[in-house]
Amino acid sequence: MNQSQNKYKIVVATQKNKEEFEKTPIKLSIDKLGWSSKLIVITENKQGLSEVYNQFLTEEYAQYKILFVHDDVLIEDLFFDEKLELAFQKYDIVGLAGSKKCNLTAEMPAWHLMCQREDMVGEVSHSKDKNYWTTCFGPTDSRALILDGVFLGINVESLLKTNTKFDENFKFHHYDITFCLTANKNKLKMGVYPLKITHFGLGDSMNTTDWQQSAAKFKELYAKAI
Repeated sequence: MNQSQNKYKIVVATQKNKEEFEKTPIKLSIDKLGWSSKLIVITENKQGLSEVYNQFLTEEYAQYKILFVHDDVLIEDLFFDEKLELAFQKYDIVGLAGSKKCNLTAEMPAWHLMCQREDMVGEVSHSKDKNYWTTCFGPTDSRALILDGVFLGINVESLLKTNTKFDENFKFHHYDITFCLTANKNKLKMGVYPLKITHFGLGDSMNTTDWQQSAAKFKELYAKAI
């Protein structure tokens, strides 16, 4: 094992049970990378992601870089650890895709609808019904203001110094946007890096009642604050 891997923990909060999780893209790719000993899994999770993730932003994990990753993510990068090493030399928080600007008064508070096309950064590969494609949002590596929560690499030491946490008002939606806004306010450096990763979800939760309720809460707590 590359010694740099000792710096990392990979946290996955999933609604699947232990048996189901064994077949997920993230579990299969972590095993292939040889990073199984770094994996922390919360199965049959009912807690909000913000609450789960905050449990790892503590002194107990101060020496680690924590990777918060969704269970439908496949890591395919042969140079994963080397790229992470380079990314964390530049950024306190590392993502795959996001934007350099954010319009907090946007009607639909999803990160890709809260910015102009020229402000998008990063890239993510996708898979659906055995079709594969890559969405190139913009430059990578690049500084960012907002990062998509599908993959968030965190330098725990930097967050502890600035007392930066996830907003537990948000459970499964908008936790990433609100977290990044807080991190930016606390002057942490965020950016995207060219990690080869495929997401097996299309981020189509905006049509759900839960997302709409979360969006209303976001507007109440964040949009009116500017």
